[in-house]
Amino acid sequence: MFFNKIFKSSEKPEEPRRRKRSTPERSRTQVTRKQHVKVDVADLRVGMFVVELDKPWEESGFMFQGVELKSATDIQAVQSECKFVWVDFDEFSLHKDKPATGLKPQPGVGSMNSDGLGIEDEFNAAKEVHSMASEAISTLFEEIRLGAEIDGTKVKQAVNGCVDSILRNPDASVWLTRIQAKHEATAQHSLNVAALSIIMAKAAGMTQREMEDVGVCGMLHDVGKTSISTEVLEKVGPLTPEEMLEMRKHTRYGRDILVSTKSVMSGAADVAHSHHEREDGKGYPRQLDSDSIPIFAKIVSIAEAYDTMTTKQPYREAVSPTDALQELYAQRGKQFDDEMVINFIDAVGIFPPGSIVQLVNGEVGIVLANTSDKLRPRVILILDASLEPVQQRVIDLSQMDVDAEGNVYQIKTTLSDGSFGIDIADFQRAGLRVG
Repeated sequence: MFFNKIFKSSEKPEEPRRRKRSTPERSRTQVTRKQHVKVDVADLRVGMFVVELDKPWEESGFMFQGVELKSATDIQAVQSECKFVWVDFDEFSLHKDKPATGLKPQPGVGSMNSDGLGIEDEFNAAKEVHSMASEAISTLFEEIRLGAEIDGTKVKQAVNGCVDSILRNPDASVWLTRIQAKHEATAQHSLNVAALSIIMAKAAGMTQREMEDVGVCGMLHDVGKTSISTEVLEKVGPLTPEEMLEMRKHTRYGRDILVSTKSVMSGAADVAHSHHEREDGKGYPRQLDSDSIPIFAKIVSIAEAYDTMTTKQPYREAVSPTDALQELYAQRGKQFDDEMVINFIDAVGIFPPGSIVQLVNGEVGIVLANTSDKLRPRVILILDASLEPVQQRVIDLSQMDVDAEGNVYQIKTTLSDGSFGIDIADFQRAGLRVG
């Protein structure tokens, strides 16, 4: 079996071609009308220019006849109005651009395929979706702490944006779960768990509605922690037995909060109550056996454990993504559902996007996206063999790219965030261009 063998106990992409604005309006229209392409709204992406709707413009909520899709919000606005639209082919080429290496990535789990976008196309839109969702969940948790009720509509809107992005390209969302917030750790963790749960549900072949539902469950699985004191939540060092007992109550607190919330699906309360139950019956709070644990709780528990392990905690450093996958694999059938663990690893990849990796020749990079070869992702090189910064470029290990010595690039090991002074969030803000 493949997993048994693995786990043992660039340059900025070329900008889309724009029309010359100096072209007279009449002649420009005559030329571009022949190049209009009908597009399902599910296939829209940032950068496209919508020139015609599936209904008259005056019956829509748009002020102008023509919409440039500059953000995920623009895409959602069109999707809420139409089922399909016409895009000006000359305004945005529908052909996928090749990466800077000149090599076309092969379809694979989480990578660009015939039904989705490459990570370069999706990253900025995904980043905006995650930013809005992060703000929404942070506000939500603060309101709950102050005694307000959960606004189920806002939660669903945040989750639906994540689902849409993940359907276009899961790798972009996996990347963003690696960009850890310095504050509002519980809210960021909840967003990460929601995204990872949706990705796992997609890999398991679930419907879009099921993906949305499990995303809501993931977003709210730790809502009970709003009833835990900040002293316990933010304590540096191991918890005392009394503090651990108090921390474990968050599953019951979460259930109680969600049971009383009519605007949230009832299954979310079950997941909040059960996401720390375990396959061997040794979980809490009820020591349920495997057959009694809701399927969404099994999914969320894996996503929750992975994000916790790969995030720096007050009491320990983060582990590398691959080491976290190793631990999940070792605990399948014990703590976690066997099949779901395999689905999760298959979904995020052996070397998840956003992982810091060191290659056999000593160079260091960050995994950009998966390919059809689980052991050979696309990598952004950032340090040379002497650990000195180099001009960023993307190499595709699945295409057997070679280094300056003519040796095929291979990954030697994965590293935790912070290795060699590399912080994923700081590095991205400083100029990493993946979209």
